[in-house]
Amino acid sequence: MKNNRSKKSISGKGLAIASAIGICAVGAAMITAYNSAMNRLIPTSTQTNSTSTWVFTSDTDEDNSAAEVNNSASGVPLETEDAVEANLPADTEENAEIEEAGEAEAANKPITAEIGNIMPVEGEISHPFSNGELVKSETLGVWKTHDGCDILCELGTEVKSVSEGVVKEIKDDPLWGVYVIIDQSNGLEVHYCGLAKELNVKAGQQVKQGEVIGKTSDTCQCEIVQQPHLHLGVKQGGKWIDPMSVMDAAEN
Repeated sequence: MKNNRSKKSISGKGLAIASAIGICAVGAAMITAYNSAMNRLIPTSTQTNSTSTWVFTSDTDEDNSAAEVNNSASGVPLETEDAVEANLPADTEENAEIEEAGEAEAANKPITAEIGNIMPVEGEISHPFSNGELVKSETLGVWKTHDGCDILCELGTEVKSVSEGVVKEIKDDPLWGVYVIIDQSNGLEVHYCGLAKELNVKAGQQVKQGEVIGKTSDTCQCEIVQQPHLHLGVKQGGKWIDPMSVMDAAEN
C-alpha cells in the first residue's frame, strides 16, 4: 500500500510540473506576439485634437516608406522607363518620324548650284522665243513654235558654254544640224544647235563656264534661209523657257 501511494504522489508531481511548463510556454508565446504587434503599431494624429490613434503597418509598407525616405533624401526622383514614356508628349514619336522623313527627303533632293549664265556668242536676237505661240518658219513655210532664240553671228564664230556643266549628248540631226546638249550645275539644260562637225567637246565631258564647245556653221537646215546665227534652246524642269530670261550678262 505504501508503494502505491508513493507512486501516485510522484506521478501527480510530474503532471503538475508538465502543466506548469506548458503554461509558461503559452505565456511566452503570447508575450512575443504582443511585442511583435506593438512594434507594428505607429501613432497617427489629427489636426482637430491631440489624441493619437494606432494603426498596423505591414512589412510592405515599411519597405515602401524606406524607399520614399531614401528618395526624398537624395533629391532625385525615381522614374521607371514606363513613367518616362508616359510623361512624353503624345506626338513625340510622330514628330520624330516626320523629322526623319524631312531629313531623308532633303538628302535625296537634287542640289542646284546658284551659278549665273553668260551669252554663248555676241549678237542681236533675230528670232526670239515664241513662248508656245505659233510663228511662221521662213525656211519650212509652216506655222510652228519657236522653242529657242536665234542669235545673229558670222559662220565660224566660237560658241562658249553658258555655264559649267556636263555634256549630256551630241547629235547630228537632219533638221537642226550638229548640236550639243549640256546639263548645267544650276539645273538648266542648254541646247546649242547649228554647229560645225568639228567640236571641242565630247559626251560626258565636264565643261567650265565660258569654255569653247564648237563653232557656228550652216548645218541647221530647218533655219537655213535665215541669216547666219546660233539657235540656242534652254529647258528648265523639262520645259522650254526663254533663254534670254536666264542670262545674267550680255558679254562673254
